[in-house]
Amino acid sequence: MSVTVQALRQIPYFAELGADLLRDLAGQVRVRTYRTGEIILLEGEVCEGLYFVLTGRVKVFKLSSEGREQVLRILGPGRTFNDVPVFDGGSNPAGMAAIEESAVGFVPKEQIIALVEKEPTVAKAVIGVLASRLRALTLLIEDLSLRSVVARVAKVLLDYTRGYETLVEGGAGASAKLTQQQIAAMTGSVREVVQRALKVLERDGVIKLERAHVFIVDPKALERWSE
Repeated sequence: MSVTVQALRQIPYFAELGADLLRDLAGQVRVRTYRTGEIILLEGEVCEGLYFVLTGRVKVFKLSSEGREQVLRILGPGRTFNDVPVFDGGSNPAGMAAIEESAVGFVPKEQIIALVEKEPTVAKAVIGVLASRLRALTLLIEDLSLRSVVARVAKVLLDYTRGYETLVEGGAGASAKLTQQQIAAMTGSVREVVQRALKVLERDGVIKLERAHVFIVDPKALERWSE
């Protein structure tokens, strides 16, 4: 599978590059498809390069020694991941896995660093992306520390459907589905507690629960619950 120039223009780092540079870059990108739940990379491994989502959706996560998962971000098409170790030389700071069938592009870190050194627009885009994610992680810490579980659940649902630059990058649309286990991993909670929070929202007519999935009925009410 190859990547098109049009697809590369959706990546913030490459959006302002000229057509010739993009064509050259497209020839160097490696593309791989992943099944739902398949691991893309593991925390602590040596960083080999920059990854970006072409189709589907992936999660960035941390695991405790007991196996408890905290989802840091969910990324949709056009979003990059594993950016930090490309530039600081460290190992992968988190794990990444597909949450639906996904196609992921890869560029070796040496090529990314060369682009940053030669192209000011790429360097500026890198600063913007990393600053946005630092802000998002600050907000995540605030949510985990200061919000109730019901408020955190409501906020995650809003972020997921709207594609806000907090936890989710790349809007999923109002019809997006999240499992209760995914919500628990995104809110720093456990499924049983999240289930009780969802029941509160369902009783208020904000959401509808159907099997293991959640559907938003009243976005405005959900926003009030998230505050």
